[in-house]
Amino acid sequence: MSKTLYLYRSSEDSCILHDGYIQTGVMPHSIERHIELNPKIKWLETYWLPDIFKNRYKRASLQAHERKAGGKQVIESRPRDFPDEGGGRGLLPGQSG
Repeated sequence: MSKTLYLYRSSEDSCILHDGYIQTGVMPHSIERHIELNPKIKWLETYWLPDIFKNRYKRASLQAHERKAGGKQVIESRPRDFPDEGGGRGLLPGQSG
């Protein structure tokens, strides 16, 4: 079973790797050199690029989570699934860290 990954020629001396969905890296050498360095992977040159990871998958922020959950006090007042989980960090049972 061989993997197929994709290369985009960004300039004569650099290329961008992607898996067809997300850009995975930028290399400071040509496509030809990259293929030479990684012969076990099936490379296909493309003329298009997918979005970079941060544009495709937005990071969930804690503030947005707290707004949906009702705030920090609501979250902390809920019963804990593992009441003794703080014991290993020197906390008393039931305290949050």
